[in-house]
Formats: sequence, structure tokens, C-alpha cells
Amino acid sequence: MSVTPGLGMPKITFGERGNVLIEFSLMLPILALMLIGMIDLGRYGLQKASMAEGARQGAQYGVLAYSGATATDATQSAYINTTAQNATGLTGVTATNNFFCECVAGTSVSCTTTCGTGTLKRYITVSTQKPFTSILASGTISFGTFGSWTAPAALSASVTSIIP
Repeated sequence: MSVTPGLGMPKITFGERGNVLIEFSLMLPILALMLIGMIDLGRYGLQKASMAEGARQGAQYGVLAYSGATATDATQSAYINTTAQNATGLTGVTATNNFFCECVAGTSVSCTTTCGTGTLKRYITVSTQKPFTSILASGTISFGTFGSWTAPAALSASVTSIIP
């Protein structure tokens, strides 16, 4: 390798050009795998955030729907699930909700009973689930002695809110 006068930059001679091409061809699969991995991780992160947002929106609707109510309603439950599914902006999402009560001491009780010494606290939990398909692989990728990586198969998020 020689140095071009005045520029201080190395000049690649004809015989060294082949080395650069070989080094690039050896690094290209590693760089491509890293790029695809970053894209896949970004997809996972965005979908996970959407699932959490859907669960939050469903719980918020549930708090409004059940405020002042003493019992659950199947129609309201379906609306909560639909709100959570639609708020994700994704397809293939399923949502479930659970309405439960407990006394101030933390013991779970039926929502139709009253607590002897304290106030009855009512809660709603909204959960969203969706299958996730990785663009890298559907199984486990082994890296020899460095370990292995298994692509996530599903996304889920859950939010519990207290109902005033």
C-alpha cells in the first residue's frame, strides 16, 4: 500500500483490490443478519407497544363502563374487548377482560358482597394477545458455543385498572 503525496490517504494498488472484495464478501452475510435482526426487533417492539396501547384503551373504556355499576354486563364486556382489539391497529388480536373485587385488606371477594370493615375495591384487567411471526426463523437458531436464540411466537400485554 502506498501513500498518495499531499493527501495522506493510502492508495490501494491493483493487487490489494481483491483483498477488499474478499473481506467485504465475508462480512456481508454478518451485516445482513444484523440488519434483518434489527428490523425484526423493531417490528416486535412496535407491535408490543401497540398491544399495550390496546390493553390500556380497553381498560380505560372498562373503567368508564363499570363506574357506578354493581355487576358486569356481557354486552359491556364485548365492547371492552372490541375497543382493546381496535385500539392496537393490528390484525389477529384477541382481547379478554376480567372484572374482580377485593376488600381493602387485599382479600378477593365476590363483587356482590360488602366488606365488613372497609370499602370494596373493584378492578378490571384487560389482556391482549397476538401471534408474532419473525422474519428470521420460526425455530431456534444456534450460535454454537455462544448460545442460541428462539424467536418469540406471541405478543401479549395486560393492564389492570381500579374502578372508582
